Amino acid sequence: MVPASSWAVLAIVALVGLALAAACGAWWGRRVGSRRAAHSPADKVKLANDSDGRDYLPCGVATDITECHAIQESNYRLTFYDPLTGLPNRRLMLDRLERVVKGSRRTDRYAALMFIDLDNFKLVNDTQGLSQGDHLLRHVADHLSRAVRESDTLARLGGDEFVLLIHDLAPDQEQAAHAAELVAEKLLARILEAQQDQEQALTLPITGSIGVTLFADGETSVESAMQQADMALQQAKGAGGNTLRFFNSAMQATVMARVQLEADLHLALARDEFRLHYQVQVDSLSRVTGVEALIRWEHPQRGMVSPGMFIPLAEKNRMILPIGYWVLETACRQLVVWAQEPERESLSIAVNVSSVQFHQPDFVVRVQQILKETAANPCRLTLEVTESLLMDDHQRVREIMLRLNQIGIRFALDDFGTGYSSLNYLKRLPLDELKIDQAFVNGVLDDPVDAAIVQATITLAASLGLDVTAEGVETEAQHQWLLANGCEAFQGYLFGRPQPVAELQVGQVSCTHGT
Repeated sequence: MVPASSWAVLAIVALVGLALAAACGAWWGRRVGSRRAAHSPADKVKLANDSDGRDYLPCGVATDITECHAIQESNYRLTFYDPLTGLPNRRLMLDRLERVVKGSRRTDRYAALMFIDLDNFKLVNDTQGLSQGDHLLRHVADHLSRAVRESDTLARLGGDEFVLLIHDLAPDQEQAAHAAELVAEKLLARILEAQQDQEQALTLPITGSIGVTLFADGETSVESAMQQADMALQQAKGAGGNTLRFFNSAMQATVMARVQLEADLHLALARDEFRLHYQVQVDSLSRVTGVEALIRWEHPQRGMVSPGMFIPLAEKNRMILPIGYWVLETACRQLVVWAQEPERESLSIAVNVSSVQFHQPDFVVRVQQILKETAANPCRLTLEVTESLLMDDHQRVREIMLRLNQIGIRFALDDFGTGYSSLNYLKRLPLDELKIDQAFVNGVLDDPVDAAIVQATITLAASLGLDVTAEGVETEAQHQWLLANGCEAFQGYLFGRPQPVAELQVGQVSCTHGT
């Protein structure tokens, strides 16, 4: 008889055997399924045999990287290429420029960097829409691309600005300049050609301006090459566009002098370096009726700096705003001082107002505030404006002038006849005086055209009820001619040069100052 413990052991062994059989069956099913799958037409995977004739299924991992490559390519193009034109962008161009600059240290051949800008491109966007502007940019990019070598880099910096990097031009600077000039002229022609392919004709032909700088022997850096090409471009645009200019050392010296002057200009007001000089204005009897306030810059090292040098710069960098208000406030304070002096209390002061200053939203408020703070009599103040101011936003200019005219301020139109004169604004604007420009006064004795213009201006002013003042009167012969033709107010060296207030003479002046 078998013991009970033995029966228990046998039962356990039987259960383990059944479990193993079930596991082996499941494994065999999976293997058969794998073999069938391997032999299926869908996968076309051939089983391997070893020497015992048994089949084995190859094992591995397969990955399709096509999409990954596409993403990498897309990211690369977004990083280094302009999406509108497909040209290299600033980042890629700077990278290639750095390579060329470094490479020029190992070769004696010149390379060139060209800045290309479309003249008046803003008019396309303004008149025909941004879509038409983009269409033109793509056409220009395509035409420029056909004019350059594959080894060179044509890139778009942004907006309507392109740049061309040309390496390996020539070992001689003159030859390199000639080769670069030929390329630049071809590019200018291609810009004009690009417009002919436009489906919609442009109302105003768009031309190009190109600035070129040459470099070799590692004599420049990426930053200086970019700066030099940009300087040359500004010279080309200043010459009227549709042309090219080369950078040269004289140009750089001029630019650096301007940069230093601008830096000094920013400090001049804080350092109290500005002065007001006054030039007398006289009537037909040579009696002083008023003065024009003229700013002077007394630089500690440069000496007296001409207004012709710093006023245009101040208008460009908007320093004219604080400078202009300083002039106005100083002149108003001088009126208050003269109001206490019997021999000068009737004098008026004319102050030039920049168009930049005039178009500020708070211009009227600032003028009113200065008058209030200084307690100056506005009826003794004349603001001189130029014709260029009157060409912009006629209605707004008229409203500003009317508001100031209502509190007693007079307006004089300076340099009359030198701009785009229009009888319409003489009719609509609250002007009180016309000032005949010195260029016409100088020719009244010798040039019949100048004489006719001055005569016509005097007659026109009289018919409109405006005062007229002749500027730049330097000789007694000019003075007598003007008197004979009906002019009754004068200003110029004949009556007195601009002087500091302490040296200013009033009353009746002798007409010998210009001799």
